[in-house]
Amino acid sequence: MRPYLTLCVLLVVMGPLYGAQNDTVPVLPFSQFLGNIKQEHPIARNADLLLRQAEAQVRQARGAFDPKLFSDWQQKSFDGTRYYRIGEVGAKVTTQWGMEFKGAFNSAGGTYLNAENRLPDPGQAVLGLTVPLLNGLLFDGNRAGLQNAQLDREGLAAERQGLFNDLLLQAGITYINWAIAYNQWRVTEQAYQLSLTRFRGIRASYFMGDKPGVDTIETFTQVQNWQLELNDALVAYRNATLSMQALQWNQGRAPAIGENWNWQPVPLQNVVQLPSLPLDSFTQQLALQHPDLRVLQVDWRQLEVDRRLAAEQFKPRLDVSYNFLGRGFDFTAPTKEDPSLTLTEALGTNFKWGLNFSFPLFLRKERGKMELVQIKQQQTNNKLEQKRIEIENKVRGYYNDLENSRNQILRYQVLLSNLQTLLQAEQRKFEVGESSIFLINSREQKLIETQLKFNKLQGEFAKDLLSVYWSAGRLNSVF
Repeated sequence: MRPYLTLCVLLVVMGPLYGAQNDTVPVLPFSQFLGNIKQEHPIARNADLLLRQAEAQVRQARGAFDPKLFSDWQQKSFDGTRYYRIGEVGAKVTTQWGMEFKGAFNSAGGTYLNAENRLPDPGQAVLGLTVPLLNGLLFDGNRAGLQNAQLDREGLAAERQGLFNDLLLQAGITYINWAIAYNQWRVTEQAYQLSLTRFRGIRASYFMGDKPGVDTIETFTQVQNWQLELNDALVAYRNATLSMQALQWNQGRAPAIGENWNWQPVPLQNVVQLPSLPLDSFTQQLALQHPDLRVLQVDWRQLEVDRRLAAEQFKPRLDVSYNFLGRGFDFTAPTKEDPSLTLTEALGTNFKWGLNFSFPLFLRKERGKMELVQIKQQQTNNKLEQKRIEIENKVRGYYNDLENSRNQILRYQVLLSNLQTLLQAEQRKFEVGESSIFLINSREQKLIETQLKFNKLQGEFAKDLLSVYWSAGRLNSVF
């Protein structure tokens, strides 16, 4: 029986060190899983809607410069008498340079029409222009609204990147936890099966009279311990699988949680295939790449637009308007004074112009607005600097964890090799009668516990690597 028992011990020595893949179950690659998340998850879909939202806001702001049709019609009749009829129809367009162009046609008539409203019999076409000479010439509310909408487009793009960055971290950690749980389950299952095989061998030796009864109890308690561990590992794996299924949306349809999950993860050491770059490569480009900092930068630039608009209000409002008048639609129709009127002469003869001036005496509203904007700019600057320091510290912290995990993995590999050597040595001593099942169990227990810790450590290394890229705001750009 001793050769049979020796084989069992060797299987225990070699088996649990590998969370072996199941060749009959397809592997779910990490990149494929995250690619599905980016395409199908509701958070990802909402993030993509931010781009449409940004374009809609820009389109809305551009609407301030759209041409507008207008019409004004008034008529009064009483006791069978038409007092007056006054009508105007036309179009206006406000340009991005602050000027307003107008084209209209006026008609008027009636018994009691005011003299100022009298028009030529065929009516009167009007070509008008209004120009702000001071306040509104260089900047105004419409242009400020368009610039803020265009900046919103940049801000929403950064917000979208931030949503993807957070979502990919959440999904990546879920996958890694699932891979850890799978490997823990497989290693524990191997340990249980091998302890059961060894128990059967010891029990056979006991019946042959080669081993005392206490050895069967010793090996059976080991079987019981691993059975308990296996139950816990299986539940942890099933729960991790449920978390994975909760992320698997398909064309807008909710995931089917609880169905059979016919996938297995890639080996833990191959889960996250990202380059481990130097720390400076993550910290030097934070202001340009991190979505949270880009959002705050956009906020500050929008406040700068508001400050510029507030500064414009300190100027007096002085608008000049000029309207070129025609007889009907003829702007060079001959007159009694000049039967051969040229266009240049008509511009100086047939017109209506006006001047509109206003200026607040105390400027309290304007000064208050400017001060509020400047305060918000200072607050945003403070937030930006604070956020930059927080993010840089977070990057450095995760990078330290990554380096520590890398070094720990190297140490654990040496430790595992040494523990395996000790177990093999204990097995050889057992063959010559200088050891016991108790000592072999102790060596085996320590080896498998270390293997389970090593699996978790490999998962932690993958999480730390993901977290470094996440803290630098780069996950969306690498997956």
